[in-house]
Amino acid sequence: MSERIESDAQSEVGYPATGSETLTYSPELRGSAPSLDAHEHANDHFALIYESREEQFAAAIPFIRKGLERDERCLYITYENTRAEVIEAMRAYDIDVDTALDSGQLSIHDEEETYLRNETFDADETLEFIDAAIEDATEEYEALRMTGEMSSVLEEDPDGEELVKCEAKANYLFDDADGIALCQYNRERFPADVIRDVISTHPLLIHDNRISSNVYYTPPKEFFGPEKADCEVDRQLGMLREQTDVKDRLSKREQRLRELAEDLQENEERLQLALEAGEMGMWELDLQTKDSPIRSRQHDRIFGYEEPIEEWTFETFLDHVHPDDRENVERSFEQAFEAGKWEFECRIIRTDGEEREISAQGAFHSDDEGDPVRAVGVVRDVTDRKERERQLRELVERLEESNERLEQFAYAASHDLQEPLRMVSSYLRLIENRYGDAFDEDGEEFLEFAVEGADRMREMIQGLLEYSRVEAEGEPFQAVDLNVVLEDVCEDLQLRVDDSGAEITSERLPTVEGDANQLRQVFQNLLSNAIEYSGQEPPRIHVSAERDGAKWILSVRDEGIGIDPDHADRIFEVFESLHTNDEHAGTGIGLALCERIVERHGGDIWVESTPGEGSTFSVTLPDPEA
Repeated sequence: MSERIESDAQSEVGYPATGSETLTYSPELRGSAPSLDAHEHANDHFALIYESREEQFAAAIPFIRKGLERDERCLYITYENTRAEVIEAMRAYDIDVDTALDSGQLSIHDEEETYLRNETFDADETLEFIDAAIEDATEEYEALRMTGEMSSVLEEDPDGEELVKCEAKANYLFDDADGIALCQYNRERFPADVIRDVISTHPLLIHDNRISSNVYYTPPKEFFGPEKADCEVDRQLGMLREQTDVKDRLSKREQRLRELAEDLQENEERLQLALEAGEMGMWELDLQTKDSPIRSRQHDRIFGYEEPIEEWTFETFLDHVHPDDRENVERSFEQAFEAGKWEFECRIIRTDGEEREISAQGAFHSDDEGDPVRAVGVVRDVTDRKERERQLRELVERLEESNERLEQFAYAASHDLQEPLRMVSSYLRLIENRYGDAFDEDGEEFLEFAVEGADRMREMIQGLLEYSRVEAEGEPFQAVDLNVVLEDVCEDLQLRVDDSGAEITSERLPTVEGDANQLRQVFQNLLSNAIEYSGQEPPRIHVSAERDGAKWILSVRDEGIGIDPDHADRIFEVFESLHTNDEHAGTGIGLALCERIVERHGGDIWVESTPGEGSTFSVTLPDPEA
């Protein structure tokens, strides 16, 4: 086979099979026209009705170009235009005419070599010529594609009788052959009745650069049949019904589109209000052009523009970014292509010169091939939030420093108070031992009050020392089996358990990460309180554990005197007690110490209680396996 035209289009996938569809790929034509007869071959029968050379070549030349690209044998029959003019037009449409002519894939003929080769126009002879040309072409090519300027027939067939007969019968031929024909009719040269019959005999029409299925097409059997008039009336009536139905559907569709447009407008307004209420700006960036034509009003206001500006690009944004932050912003943008999302914070310079801080988030959208094509996101001015965060950090730092100084002071004061208190206690004991017999009953009572006060003061100082040392002298966290901790505490409290007749039961407890000594203090305080505040009945105490998401809830439940819910928060304050020392002994620091230890372990502590029915103290600790 001779060398043929090569085109990039030949390597593309998905060319449509019918000639009508191939023409819709030409940018010169508009519309979509599938073949009415559902041809199984690469075949169609077009009529081009034109009123100027530009309109003629806008359809005929792309028709030939597409055939060359699809490896079809192409035939152009001239009359109104010379061979040279047709070749010039083909070259204007980027056809390699010389290669196509040399290879034999393209040939250009005049009417004397084709329609009028026997000096007269005969329909049957013309159809035989076309049939032979198709057969000859398909031996080497995919199909035959031919187009002819039909004005040449007028000299031999001025009333168009043979011509219309040929066009009608051609539909039989193209219905079962690999051939595509585009018949060119100059509307100014053909009589109107001939144009009317031409329209009736072509299933597909091109006019005014539009390609369409021909609703006026009459199949050959009807065109030549005795009931042609009845069929035409039926067709016209059917067209009227269809036009009415189409208009009705279009009216309903237009109404629906108006409603959708109104809903869309309302949604856009709501979105704008929501964005402005949240002080957020919306943006969309074309990743190919780096233009951002779609933005909310708030977006431009963030950068200092009272009214939206016409043009906004990625470079416009970078011009507003603080020079010291620009490199980081550009780096984050490049990295976002891999991650599929863009998140960053930076400083900007507004149009009025004010420096602000912004936070932006965006998501990348890709085309069918997976390449990012656009990014959509929001931007927010976070200057005030950043300032509040800075102030909060400074306040936290000052509080931490203050707490540290307070802890140091409490420790030092407590430590230093022990020596004079020890001296007071020693002298009171010395007075009691040496001069006790000299006191009357009131004197002995006063001395006893002084000794008990000193002892209670010593216990309070010792508790305060322990409270102040929770952070400073705590051990590093490690795995702690709470079952072992509970057993140790119960052994330490065994004497009190025996004296009170207490019964302590427990479920299986978990292993946690923590300071074993401090957790032992928590259990000891909670169990001691449960025994102390048991009331008249022997204490009944139950220890349980329940997993709650990423933490454990440990509970100590008793059936004692309970706590008024209005005072539940007070019991965790330092030196706070709901009972007098005569009623229940204690320093009032045990539960405060428990809270401090639990907080160090990242948990919480609270109490649920009903007076006269008992209390449940609960502690949360992180689950190391979560």
